[in-house]
Amino acid sequence: MSQQKQKSVIANKTYRMYFTFYLENQRMPDVSEMNDICKRLFATVQVLAPKTGYEDIYKIVEKRALGYESRILKDIQDGITIVTLNTKKQRKAPEEKAAVAKQKKQQKRAKRKKEARDNLNKEEILQDDRFFFIAGNTSGGAPYGVTWEEMGLKPWEKYKGISR
Repeated sequence: MSQQKQKSVIANKTYRMYFTFYLENQRMPDVSEMNDICKRLFATVQVLAPKTGYEDIYKIVEKRALGYESRILKDIQDGITIVTLNTKKQRKAPEEKAAVAKQKKQQKRAKRKKEARDNLNKEEILQDDRFFFIAGNTSGGAPYGVTWEEMGLKPWEKYKGISR
């Protein structure tokens, strides 16, 4: 599991613990209760991130706890309960996965179309008023190739069925 995913899981677990505490007690936890939350969180986090120390978890919880009360009050006002908070995440995951898969498929399709257009453009015979066939460009950007004069033709004159 990536470090970013671990942080996300830890943040979600922390919020759920605070949300549950608030619903049960109608207030935010005090210092000793926050320590209990950290201990429970630390036990579950050890499975995800065994190298994470208790002090690290405590710092994360302490930092995040400052913004939790207003978020919890907003969620309660919006009618969110711990059950809907848990099921909302579970229900959303397959939809998000489908949306991401669809977006990736569209990006791949667009990339293939662009590559196909680029290949067509590369296969075109490049001409201008000076060159019958432009083979390429110098490092300075000047074109080089076969001139109309070298072909014995006037610019844009038809040549054996090839026309511009």
